[in-house]
Amino acid sequence: MKILHIIDSLGLGGAQTVLKGIFEAQKDNKDIFLFALRKFEPHIVIDHPNVFIYENNARFSFAPLFVLRKFIKQEKIEIIHCHLFRSQVFGWLLKLFSFSKIKLIFHEHGQIYGHEVALPLEDLIFRKFLYIAKFTVDSFIAVSKSCEQKLVSRANIPLSKIIVLNNFVDLRRFDSVKRNKTKIFTISYVGRLSKVKGCEFLIRALPFLNFPYKVLIAGSGELFEKLESLAKDLNVYQNIEFLGFVKETEKIYENSDIYVMPSLSEASPMSFCEAQAYGIPVLGSDVASINEFIVHQKNGFLFKVKDSKLLAEQITHLYNNPKDVEKMFQYSIENVNQYSLDLYLKKLTSIYKNI
Repeated sequence: MKILHIIDSLGLGGAQTVLKGIFEAQKDNKDIFLFALRKFEPHIVIDHPNVFIYENNARFSFAPLFVLRKFIKQEKIEIIHCHLFRSQVFGWLLKLFSFSKIKLIFHEHGQIYGHEVALPLEDLIFRKFLYIAKFTVDSFIAVSKSCEQKLVSRANIPLSKIIVLNNFVDLRRFDSVKRNKTKIFTISYVGRLSKVKGCEFLIRALPFLNFPYKVLIAGSGELFEKLESLAKDLNVYQNIEFLGFVKETEKIYENSDIYVMPSLSEASPMSFCEAQAYGIPVLGSDVASINEFIVHQKNGFLFKVKDSKLLAEQITHLYNNPKDVEKMFQYSIENVNQYSLDLYLKKLTSIYKNI
């Protein structure tokens, strides 16, 4: 099978990280191709010979459509796999007007959560598009059960057309790495510094902690300066290392005792899988889809969304009960195998064969 993945850009994001894993795990596979519709800086570098970036940074240009049409004919592409809104529009137009027999997959990474992650008008346009395009799309991939439910309830996608495929962690990245025993209890957060990711509520939990601790915050975003100011106002800034964007996150997990995911909304958090690969207990908001992955008191704790005081109580519990941390470590190491990249690729190949 010849498969073409299309994405708007290779900018820093979850969908791009998924594609990086898919392609770098199959460097010798000459039948998979990736086409980014525009240049974007900074961007993720993907080590594979069949990765192409259209030499333009225009967000709304349709010029790449004609390049794609020629490319599909030349390479005899059988499946178009679209990631994110703009690529889905392009894939839909290509099948509708040029390649009616080609199979079309829409991979939903989280935009269907709507008002939680997008502006109201943008959300409305996206949902209306999916409602129309669903008749042309052969299959939708949802990154979690919660995402599947959103596709059904918010875009009226038939359940029979949706396949749930959770995001993965490349366990080979962690084969030669072991966790360090930290000298001071270390709490970590990895992700965008945006409203929906809820890092504010981790910082608001810190004044309730009455023991020595350190917090590692890895990420960049529009709230960077506001979060720094909040930390100073709460007199906890001295306990936090704001690391900015971190390319290689292994060192963060390697030096962490617990990981906190205080999001207001998540589609399928890849950082959860990465933390689990180190056996780190994950404390997360009790929202979909985080509550699909955290088994309360098994591999972490769930807390009411925005409840910083309860989060602080859970952090304190793990600080005072190292035996509970050890139990969670064992459970997590075993649990993470179901999210391995190898298993993900087998499931993805099965999806391609079935359509």
